Amino acid sequence: MTEYLREVQGVLQQAETISLEEMDSVKLLNRIDRKYVMHISRLPEIMRNILGEYRVLDINGTRLFSYNTIYFDTPGHQFYKDHHNGLNNRVKVRCRQYLDNNLSFFEIKKKYKGYRTDKYRKRVDNLLQELTEPEYAVVKEKYAKHSVEQLNLSLLNSFNRITFVSKALTERFTIDLSLQFGYNGDSVAVDKVVIIEVKQDKTNLHSAIIKELKAQRIPPGSISKYILGITLIKKDVKHNAFKMILSKINKIQNLYGTSFNGRLAGG
Repeated sequence: MTEYLREVQGVLQQAETISLEEMDSVKLLNRIDRKYVMHISRLPEIMRNILGEYRVLDINGTRLFSYNTIYFDTPGHQFYKDHHNGLNNRVKVRCRQYLDNNLSFFEIKKKYKGYRTDKYRKRVDNLLQELTEPEYAVVKEKYAKHSVEQLNLSLLNSFNRITFVSKALTERFTIDLSLQFGYNGDSVAVDKVVIIEVKQDKTNLHSAIIKELKAQRIPPGSISKYILGITLIKKDVKHNAFKMILSKINKIQNLYGTSFNGRLAGG
């Protein structure tokens, strides 16, 4: 995928930029989310076609950022099961480290009916390997479906991200690539898959990126890095509800002859 990454980097160098401080006005912690998945070969053209409508986040000359994430779940994977069963008011609990500026945050993403997402975020000193009482208190406040007495490290995830901010709308979108997942010594790379997430304060289907993705015949879909990682790494968890999206991911990863050695190899 080196040739595509070089092309992506070349397009990024042509973009107008926005600083982290300027981006504060579009934090969008309460927002409408839409996600799209595609092969990395399609990304450079899409980026070129929308470049004039957006600015790209730049921190000290870096525009492609590296992230590490640790996800937490109950011993019985209740948060995963809520997602699998299509329940509203489900959550993801994680700690995310921004490697390029050495910042870490404890986060809870709560998904409501439809596309609405609310995110709680708190700065922490380091990438948390386990949660303490203050984090448990917030989880219990945000999640009332079941008792949460124990949360364990459930999944490791690393990826690269590009962030674009609209010049005209209260909107930004992220591009996640070079996805890797791991747990307890097992790991899998999803290196040909790109996830675009469009984040808006309210639904606006006339945004440049949504119109471009529609023109490219790339539909929105329900995809979560946590769900994808769990189904790839932990083969004993139920995954029937995700067969369609997993099949799609497998086709993308297989497009140029590379297959997974885990869950997706069988569709």
